[in-house]
Amino acid sequence: MQQFLLIIFLGIGLTNMQAQEARERINTIRISDSVFCMPVQDQSNSPTCWAFGTNSVIESDLWRKKKKLVNFSEMFIARYAYIDKAEKYLSSGGKTYFEGGGQFHDVIRVIQRFGIVPELVYSGKTRLQKNHDHAALDTAMQHLVKHWQRNGRLHLTPKDIAQLNDTLNKYLGKIPASFMYKGKKYTPKSFAKEFVPFIHEYVELVSFSGNTLYTKMELKDKYNWAADSLYNITIADMQMITDTALHNGWSLGWEGDVTNKDFMQFTGIASMENSTMMLDSVRQYNYTKEYTERDHMLQLVGTGKDAQNKKWYYLKNSWGNYNRFKGFLYMDENYFKYNTVILFVNKNALPKSIRNQLKGLKP
Repeated sequence: MQQFLLIIFLGIGLTNMQAQEARERINTIRISDSVFCMPVQDQSNSPTCWAFGTNSVIESDLWRKKKKLVNFSEMFIARYAYIDKAEKYLSSGGKTYFEGGGQFHDVIRVIQRFGIVPELVYSGKTRLQKNHDHAALDTAMQHLVKHWQRNGRLHLTPKDIAQLNDTLNKYLGKIPASFMYKGKKYTPKSFAKEFVPFIHEYVELVSFSGNTLYTKMELKDKYNWAADSLYNITIADMQMITDTALHNGWSLGWEGDVTNKDFMQFTGIASMENSTMMLDSVRQYNYTKEYTERDHMLQLVGTGKDAQNKKWYYLKNSWGNYNRFKGFLYMDENYFKYNTVILFVNKNALPKSIRNQLKGLKP
């Protein structure tokens, strides 16, 4: 079985001719459902796609719900998440993930605990920086926390937290205790209360055969350092949720594999050859063997079809506006089915037929 599945994995990529055909078909796509989103940003040299992707969804939902435009600060999120990861790393004896990356629910956790601020209040860039660059920050944080772990530290002390904050202040700047925004004074918590009172409404969804459907499961990999659980659904459900949400004006967060030859950022295409053989088993096998990884997050903002009636999804990336579509890209449904690992969406965007099956989901 393993050999057969591996053959499937190796055989579904695009040839050069197929890639050229995909590029030509892109020009015929007509978007039928699209969602408002804020302009593309550039995470530059920082492992923070998770914050950019999640914030983008929340920004679009804020516009949908309240017709308010806010560019939320990604580095506010990344900063507080770093401290949470440090605590978890120490309490686990150094067994959990401790780097600059993260997940959708890390953003939710930070906003619920600490609030949020606009980008113009906290950019996370020093006066000498034009672009995000976390190389030195990540090195400094690793040095501090791993030193404490090697010396048997199991929890952060107040002194440790102060030292971490000093390091974060040096590389990202100090977070203001309060700030003015459009003539009104806020704290990060009061700003979150006014602009994202719906922050508790989000769900994360995965699809893995062999796990009970419509119940929560813990996704065991290094990025899930907080051991959060996600709802397990079918691939067909995933696509229906995506199509329904976009049709009704909701965007979604997409997390999956982009480090393969079929994801072509600079040409703006993610496309795979048709394959209908044992999709669930292939997805499970490829994820288990790390052929499929969770290495990037984007925002799903549209869907449409090309001249040959093939479905494509339209996504906003966070790698700047350097490609032919100014930072957006088109993903065909084959790529979506094989490489999607997690969807993130407001629960009110779920089709009623699926929402009613998700055990424990609050109204």
